[in-house]
Amino acid sequence: MSCRVFLFSVLSVLTVQVWAAQASLMTAEISRDEPGERPGLFVAAHYEFDLPQPLLDAMHRGIPLYFQYEFTLSESRWYWFDKVVADTRFNIRLSFNPLTRRYAVSYNGLSLNFDSLDQALPFIKSIRRWRVAPNSVLTGNDGFTAEIRFSLDTSQLPKPMQVSNSDTADWTIESAWSQIPIPSDIAEE
Repeated sequence: MSCRVFLFSVLSVLTVQVWAAQASLMTAEISRDEPGERPGLFVAAHYEFDLPQPLLDAMHRGIPLYFQYEFTLSESRWYWFDKVVADTRFNIRLSFNPLTRRYAVSYNGLSLNFDSLDQALPFIKSIRRWRVAPNSVLTGNDGFTAEIRFSLDTSQLPKPMQVSNSDTADWTIESAWSQIPIPSDIAEE
């Protein structure tokens, strides 16, 4: 009987560790022509995840974490493979400065500083007004599929960490590819 309880508790712990590294898509939408931006297709998305403790420890020792949003827009073709008409990535850097005890979120040459991790994480978990394609790629609503994914870019970690932690769930945060519905008013323009 005690062996079953022990096995159940071990499996529960393993399940929690793998779950903690999973990013879940909460909302995602496509819009056209955001005010103040060049004309095009724009994506807004929000993910929820928890940073595993080994990643927090590494960041507090001065190792920056790089997160990546990926977007693809493909057109289905009956006579061949689907044609990818838009494929783009957006990278965000999260770092901690041990001297000032502040967190920094950096992207596209812009850096924002925060006093706590709770203040910095919403800028990692959400993206809005991300221009993913020009208007001309979406010609009608038939046959287009838009997908988005979020992950920790482990290729940006120092090489020794890439080798030693490549098979550990605590060193990965990722979501599955998720489809974003394309509103009919966007496709018809």
